[in-house]
Amino acid sequence: MVSGSISLGRYAGIPVRAHWSMALIAAFFGANLGSAFGVLLGIVATVAFFLSILVHEFSHALVARRYGVQTESIDLWALGGVAHLDRDPPTPRADGWIAVAGPLGSLVIGLVGFGAGWALGSGVLAWIGFVNLVLAVFNMLPGAPLDGGRLVRAVRWGQTGNKYRASRDAGQAGRVLGWGMAGIGIVMMINGLPGVFILITGVFIALNARAEILGSYLSEQLDGVKVRDLTWFGIAQAGTDMDADSMIWQRQRLGSAGAVAVVDDNGELDGLVLEEQLWAIPADRRAMVMLTQLMVPFKNVAKAAPDEELASVLPRLNPLRPVLTVWTGDKLLGIVPPKRLKERLDRAQRSAYPRNATA
Repeated sequence: MVSGSISLGRYAGIPVRAHWSMALIAAFFGANLGSAFGVLLGIVATVAFFLSILVHEFSHALVARRYGVQTESIDLWALGGVAHLDRDPPTPRADGWIAVAGPLGSLVIGLVGFGAGWALGSGVLAWIGFVNLVLAVFNMLPGAPLDGGRLVRAVRWGQTGNKYRASRDAGQAGRVLGWGMAGIGIVMMINGLPGVFILITGVFIALNARAEILGSYLSEQLDGVKVRDLTWFGIAQAGTDMDADSMIWQRQRLGSAGAVAVVDDNGELDGLVLEEQLWAIPADRRAMVMLTQLMVPFKNVAKAAPDEELASVLPRLNPLRPVLTVWTGDKLLGIVPPKRLKERLDRAQRSAYPRNATA
């Protein structure tokens, strides 16, 4: 979701991003609402629709914060929004309340908007209310990755005491729901009705539900593995005057971490450079490339505490650069080297996936 997204700022400490695909939905709603209500009110209604989605996602995020779970970002895109939590909820109760918070937010907006539209005779307010009521009901359908699926997971987690099994139960429900919606969409299209959006949404739900089922098996294999188990403690540091060629000559300083932390002129940690980045530079240019040109700022690198569960921090990783830095407060302790992480995940996958090849 980061690729093709633009930042809309930070609100309540949470970054909000919009994917380019939102422009398609904005154009669709703008054109239709403009025809129904006029250009100005059509624009107002379109903006209100996206603000409603933001309220839905912030409802998730703020309730998650109440249970000690932080939200790394909120992403808006063509099929709605996603609040990216930095870890799984700690208990079934927390999982359930976080799940229903979004639909409850939409329900409140829906009731207020519909009531105000009826009282004031405003078609725009009534439309906003109606759309939010639909959002609340749709998101409570009982299947992952919808909020209703999260509620199913919370209930099953509480019943079985096994959150991985609960995730698979919610995922299976999501697959049935998704393929069912896809089938309805196809039937509608065959009969000349506009079912393409229902088809696309159904396929999206089904595929994501399957991914959650497979992910639950992987997470189960990593159960009990702490971040510290894979951490390389102690990481080399270099100043802003260090170039790539000199760092390669001193590569024994990198050790198995395969990384160096760049420290600015004030002695503050600035960014991280991986050994593979150094070798990727043509040999005749390395002396001219400074580490400051290669580094990724620490604010853009995944962070974890040493005693966190490895499975819970995987969603924080950038798939294109799966580096995990390990901290205690503001003190950098080390990193989980990408090679070591990949080897551990490969081993978990080999153990997990043969058992669910037909999932």
